[in-house]
Amino acid sequence: MKRRSALAAGCVTVGSIATGALTRPSSGGGPVATARRADDSSDTDRRSEPILEETVHETTLYEIDAPESGPTAMVFGGIHGDEQNGIEVAQEMTDWQPDAGTLVVIPETDRIAVENGEREGIDGDLNRHFPPGGEPQSELARGVWNALETYDPDVVLDLHRSLGIYGVHHQYVGQIVFHSPDARGSALADALNDEVIPWYMPLHRFRSSTSDINGPLLFQAANRELGATSYLLESTSFVLDEDAMNRHTRFGAAKVLELHGLLETEGDE
Repeated sequence: MKRRSALAAGCVTVGSIATGALTRPSSGGGPVATARRADDSSDTDRRSEPILEETVHETTLYEIDAPESGPTAMVFGGIHGDEQNGIEVAQEMTDWQPDAGTLVVIPETDRIAVENGEREGIDGDLNRHFPPGGEPQSELARGVWNALETYDPDVVLDLHRSLGIYGVHHQYVGQIVFHSPDARGSALADALNDEVIPWYMPLHRFRSSTSDINGPLLFQAANRELGATSYLLESTSFVLDEDAMNRHTRFGAAKVLELHGLLETEGDE
């Protein structure tokens, strides 16, 4: 049986159980509820602007400045255009309310790939365009990098989705937190496992892995060149529906903001 067929068969046999368990609504509280709360402060500043304006790659960047000073976090969705969970959660985050610092979000980083529903855009795989010791390798990569340099973020989070599970399905990297050496990857993975993964789905437990920063991925370059604490969060589509993938990604994104002081949370999600 071919790999994609095997994955599909797994979805048929256990998908209905997983879907029901992993898409149940939150009981309230926790970092997601904190981030989603109504904005009662007139001191919060929200704005949006295009990057790569008047080019085929033009896309929108959103900035949310909290009333209190604090770190800057920059979040990317849609670096791969067929990974809908990252795109949708990043779009949600443009309405979030941080307690401190600045939240910068680009939901559709490779807008052409997003519009086409494909992994790669017209210049290939954007997440391979940031090599060590060299310039960004495409017009789109240069525009994204210019935005990174402009904001010089303390934290970078890149949202992704894989077809399989790291360590289970050959070549796939779902359910893992890749992170820079200075990041709190283990704490993030532990929180995800505690809050969104039921006990009877051990294969879907998140792992954390310290990344070699000398690679061509955006989060690696952000740590290597700018000193940003960086994460790449991979959910999986294996036996999970869209709601479950989004819930994993949403909680992970909110937890990163909490871990780095942009959200102040009491209780659990």
